[in-house]
Amino acid sequence: MNACLAQIGITHPELRERAKDNGERLGVLRDYPTPPNCTSPFAPIWIDETVRRGSAG
Repeated sequence: MNACLAQIGITHPELRERAKDNGERLGVLRDYPTPPNCTSPFAPIWIDETVRRGSAG
């Protein structure tokens, strides 16, 4: 579910804010321990970082 939400936010700019809001509300993997130089699997962070890197497909 989290990967699906992130993918929607990454590939559909018109739904990006809604996907990030839903990720914040659900909080799935919010506290997941993430090593340095890795992207968090928390959807709002994952979406922002992937879009920032230009990997939006």
